[in-house]
Amino acid sequence: MTRNITTAFIAGCMLLTSSCTKDILGKKPKDSISELDVWKDMSLVSNYATYFYSTLQSGYSRNFYLCEATDDAIAALDNDPYTIVPLTTDASWTPVNAPFNDYYERLYRNIRKANDFLERIDAVPGDADQRKQLKAEIRFFRAYYYAELINYFSDDPVTAARILPSGAVRDAEKAWGVVLLDKTQVFGEDDLSVPRSTKGACIDFVVKELHEAATAFAQLPASYTKDAGRLTQGAALGLKVRVLLYAGRFKDAAAAAREVMSLNRYQLYPDYKTLFTVKNNQECIISVQHNNIALERAHTLDKSVAPGSMSGQNAMCPTQNLVDEYEMTDGKLPAQSPLYNANDPYTGRDKRFYATIAYDGSSYRGRMLQLSEGGFDIVNSGAFKPRTRYVMRKGINESFNFLGDASLGSDQNWQLLRYAEILLNYAEAQNEDAGPDNSVYETVNAIRRRAGQPALSAGLSQENMRAAIRHERRIEFAFEDQRFWDLRRWHIAHLPAAKEIYGTIIRKSADGATAYSRQTVQSRYFELKNYCFPIPNADVLSNRRMEQNTLWK
Repeated sequence: MTRNITTAFIAGCMLLTSSCTKDILGKKPKDSISELDVWKDMSLVSNYATYFYSTLQSGYSRNFYLCEATDDAIAALDNDPYTIVPLTTDASWTPVNAPFNDYYERLYRNIRKANDFLERIDAVPGDADQRKQLKAEIRFFRAYYYAELINYFSDDPVTAARILPSGAVRDAEKAWGVVLLDKTQVFGEDDLSVPRSTKGACIDFVVKELHEAATAFAQLPASYTKDAGRLTQGAALGLKVRVLLYAGRFKDAAAAAREVMSLNRYQLYPDYKTLFTVKNNQECIISVQHNNIALERAHTLDKSVAPGSMSGQNAMCPTQNLVDEYEMTDGKLPAQSPLYNANDPYTGRDKRFYATIAYDGSSYRGRMLQLSEGGFDIVNSGAFKPRTRYVMRKGINESFNFLGDASLGSDQNWQLLRYAEILLNYAEAQNEDAGPDNSVYETVNAIRRRAGQPALSAGLSQENMRAAIRHERRIEFAFEDQRFWDLRRWHIAHLPAAKEIYGTIIRKSADGATAYSRQTVQSRYFELKNYCFPIPNADVLSNRRMEQNTLWK
């Protein structure tokens, strides 16, 4: 235990140094601090608490991009044998070497650290209000870790007959969840073999933790003049909305979303294109803070997504599947709109298309992309050519020179939860619970209004509204990890539409005409057992009361 706490404290201190904006990870540690010293000084405990902020998952700083395992994107190279390849084309893995086995272990390590923190902090002398705030923050993190465990590792004994129209699975909450540990386990005193709780019990625990954390947070200001990125009441309530929606508790999810909306602290940022580069704007509820120092909290987004012709790696290559989902400005899909011209397919689209995807003939990092056969960006990209003939643009800093000073990197924050999600979570939950009432239309149309798209047609059935909301989520949250979970919780990832990945081939003739032809880029597998990940084999062997997930036995 001593080693874990000390290591965690040191890791937290390393993350505290920053020469950029002053945020929650920007405080200065003291030197030569022992573990005993930490638990005698509230300021040191506060510094140690910043370690937990470093555990929030950033889609920019992992060594893979989760969207590449969805029908929205594909990697430039099939060379990630640990995550993306097993999730898409190689079904040979088992509970011994499954993707995210290491994440399972990290989550439980952090839960143990959170439990230890919560058990020790009451004995630390200091300000009572600060203690209350820190306890609420750590309870949030513990709930976040359990929410992640539920998403990845709770059992999903799905069959086609049990999938409801909403995508939820009948009696899902009776299935195994994960092992709940709400206190520090002591070797020799506690039974270290703990059975899994039901998924319903796990969700109840997470919701209770977030609710109580939000109650404590209510005494905090709505925003901070320093410590950008610090958790607020809205963060706890917002994560609660997501947990309830993912669980299929639609009435409760809608009520929780209304609670966040009634705070009047958040609003849609007016410009979708710059939403992801303007840090800590009014739409952001939870964000992972980054800076531009390579050895601190920088990441490599800008280089990763650029084509090989620009010395990039062409990660998150957008698919034709996704491109086809962007409406024309009349609100209709290309296949249904009289505005669509197959010989000029990118004109007249939803504004979010231009903010998200770069295409042949568009300007990208200061020059025009040439993605037709024989074009500069195809011929000169080497192994990192755009496989689908598209390049990911969303959130990048096109003026940042990633080939310059090696000590600098990309610094865009990862928006873990933003207000647009609260609105669309509400719309989905309310539609599933009560049908497409006026409030459902209002929240979806607010998102569409920002994009310059016409309002939804009146009189939609619940089924048609469901399809409209799912479409809106795919467009609004492209490349934000949402699609990975939406495919799974709606139980549509095993359907052919999600497994056949398309790009386009572009040919230019001597007379200047351009022809576009759809082409299969990759055929993927997805079996029913893949709706959840197996419990790592090592944990099954070490815990005599552990049950493996149903379809992974």
